[in-house]
Amino acid sequence: MIIYLRILSNEVEDFVKEVAIDDTLTFADLHNCIQGTLEYDASQMASFFTTDSEWNKEMEITLFDMADSGSELLKVMQDTLISDFLFEEGQRMLYIFDFFSERAFFMEVIQIADGKLDKPNCYRSEGTTPKQIMLGDLSTDIKDTSYDDFEDEFDGTLDSMKFDELDNLDHDVNFDDLADQY
Repeated sequence: MIIYLRILSNEVEDFVKEVAIDDTLTFADLHNCIQGTLEYDASQMASFFTTDSEWNKEMEITLFDMADSGSELLKVMQDTLISDFLFEEGQRMLYIFDFFSERAFFMEVIQIADGKLDKPNCYRSEGTTPKQIMLGDLSTDIKDTSYDDFEDEFDGTLDSMKFDELDNLDHDVNFDDLADQY
């Protein structure tokens, strides 16, 4: 089956992409198609989220394996087939392409048709693509911030916290015994 998806942005009014993908391909294939079409760096963190009809997030399909989470609501793009989640018209997804600013594209299945595609393709592309913010772009802001800027932002609130008024620890605590517990 061929799944036809419409992709919209809430940042750019005239942005529309439409992609066709075979349902036997993976979400990694869809991710790479979107990233290539938009000329984004595909190595940046990204996730698909299945949603309900009101765009509320349900299942997350991540670019990278986050094995520590152990969540049943978390899948990996490379291991997840399109057919596992997209199988009827009107289904919605979010594609988070900028994790640090939570920027997303809104996706909807607009048609399902018989057929086979070897690779996904973008058959409609209109409007201006939202700019991808790279992790390196964020770090330049951090490098330009001095300690004086940081201190000024708190405007003396650290002094007003009166750390010396906090209750002292029980002086009978044996810190060697505590260290042995860990």
